[in-house]
Amino acid sequence: MKSLRDHFLRIDARSLGLFRITFGLVLIADLFGRWRWLRDFYSNEGVLPNHNHLFNLRGKQEVFSLFHAFSTVGEAHFAFALALVAYVLFVLGYRTRVFHVLALVLLVSLTSRNILLENAGNYAAIAILAFTAFLPCGSRLSVDSLRASMALRDEKRDTELNDRSRISETEISAARLPGWSPTSLAALAVLLQIALIYLCTALQQSGEAWRDGTAFYYALHVDRWASATGAWLRDALPLGTLRGLTFGVRAMELAIPALLIVPALFRWTRGIAAALMVLHGLILGVFFDFGLFGWALAAAAPLVLPGELWDVYERSWNERRARTLVYDADCGLCLTITRLLKRLDLRGHLAFQGNAALDELYVRNQTGATERVPMPKEVTAELVEQTVIAIDRNGRVFLRGEAVTEALLALPFGWLALPLKLPGISHLLDVIYEVVATRRHHISMLLGKQACGIPLFGEDDVDDADVATGPAPAVRAARGALGGLREAAVLVVLAAMLAQTAKENPLPGAAAIPQGELLSAVASWPRMLARWDLMAPEPPRSNGTIVIDGQTRASQPIDPLTGEAPRLDPAAQPAPRLGQLWSDYLDRIRKQEWVDFQRAFRDYMAKGGPLAAEGGRERALQGFDAYWVAAPIPPPGAPAPAEAEIERGKLFSHARGGVSKPRLERRPGVPPAFLKPIQPN
Repeated sequence: MKSLRDHFLRIDARSLGLFRITFGLVLIADLFGRWRWLRDFYSNEGVLPNHNHLFNLRGKQEVFSLFHAFSTVGEAHFAFALALVAYVLFVLGYRTRVFHVLALVLLVSLTSRNILLENAGNYAAIAILAFTAFLPCGSRLSVDSLRASMALRDEKRDTELNDRSRISETEISAARLPGWSPTSLAALAVLLQIALIYLCTALQQSGEAWRDGTAFYYALHVDRWASATGAWLRDALPLGTLRGLTFGVRAMELAIPALLIVPALFRWTRGIAAALMVLHGLILGVFFDFGLFGWALAAAAPLVLPGELWDVYERSWNERRARTLVYDADCGLCLTITRLLKRLDLRGHLAFQGNAALDELYVRNQTGATERVPMPKEVTAELVEQTVIAIDRNGRVFLRGEAVTEALLALPFGWLALPLKLPGISHLLDVIYEVVATRRHHISMLLGKQACGIPLFGEDDVDDADVATGPAPAVRAARGALGGLREAAVLVVLAAMLAQTAKENPLPGAAAIPQGELLSAVASWPRMLARWDLMAPEPPRSNGTIVIDGQTRASQPIDPLTGEAPRLDPAAQPAPRLGQLWSDYLDRIRKQEWVDFQRAFRDYMAKGGPLAAEGGRERALQGFDAYWVAAPIPPPGAPAPAEAEIERGKLFSHARGGVSKPRLERRPGVPPAFLKPIQPN
């Protein structure tokens, strides 16, 4: 039962910490992707001013966004800058719970500011971020845990630095020390959410293209879906490879939920599930522009890593990375840095030695024990007074900036420090090191430390007795009450997620779950809409796009979406065009349910569209016609569609219209994919 509890009701603190880092980096990348189109989608100069958005949504959908308070381009830049700061602090794990919740609010706000841009990626990222907000994602691999660990053990000597003994799990849990992770329904909710995303997606991919293996072929020929890499690979990869990707992706979507719920062999099933999540997410992220969907699921893979795999990793000692750091024991700054390195050295590659006695060298072996070997002859007391020294297992000695680089190489992800060895960079590092080293005692005093890191200003050490006895009864009672409220909140969000999933993903044999107003509001306000219908039931068999047939004030023909002359042929359009945000927006703005938003779109296009900033007033249009142009995607090996098979339908006109007068037509028996023409202004 303890094993089942640990794997279904608890997530290892190290897994939560790694998730926070990977997911935060995905949020930052998503923010920069949106930042490129800030004027177009997040300001009143774009396709959807604040007042237009709120007016058209009145009483139709529950929408909340902090970005509705920012109207001008400058204000939107300021808001995005604040969001970037919050995301960075979330990644670093500073005041983690605060910035976790703030990151969730910001992601919801970005999604809700323009709901014509949202997709399954937004829903997945918000749901995962919401459930993990109930868990201590800053308990490991964070600034918060680092500060707590430094306060818990204030080492003064090299023997204390080399002591890698661990505090017991009971003590960690009782005092909520770094590494603490509670038993919580939130852990089960996260696993269920991830499993349902994959399962519902796979079960709804039931079309013929998924059965015969052509789903990837057709999906990559839909220009609004294919990424730049996918558009290139669709012609470079043979059909057999695309079939393999089709069957492989769907097999992963079915296998991952099964691996997550298997109640045995957790070390293997969860490890394989995490690997498949990363692979599945990378395939979707590289081949397609589905927003956050693939990247968010790949970034969530650390959540399913069991503690056993972390223990194996921390025991994977590598002799070639082992180093001994000889430091100035009378320097408070040096001691502080070695204490920091000790906590970053998860696999125990570093040994520490003060310069008080240099007769022997301390080295760590594979078991974690400290051995004593002869000190290299070139290491002297005078040398240690001048520089830190790093010594490897072969007795090679590294000084100054090179010693710093060797210490970094011993840490996890140490390969990131390899550029510090390059000529020029290494010389600059030596210069910076000399500047700091010659002032190290003064810097120590500024940090409130003197010799051996002894506190100057009444710093209090954590009493080991307090750790052993645990918190006071009143503290335990308060924690119990807050824990009960946490579990109640998780239960409500979990019930809302299950009801919303059943509503939006009607599966054969699945029972409907009563939703009610409360559960509906819990799901709709944060946009946890649970629409897992990616490429379902199969990719479309036609490729369509909006073409703006416009004319500038100089009567020059131009499509402001491409910056070139209008091309009323889908095959002639540049691929990819403007990216995922524009693809989702243009695909929606042509449909009847979004017709209320078209006036703002027409006004925006009249100003020159997304490329107006490049040409100023020269890009402004005196008139244009908007067309939905679609052509069937030929089956594998078939020729390109003939001219007669291309569908062209006018969506609307603005002012005096464009310069082209195409013959509008569609194939008999095929329902129109476009709106009826709207009367010109």
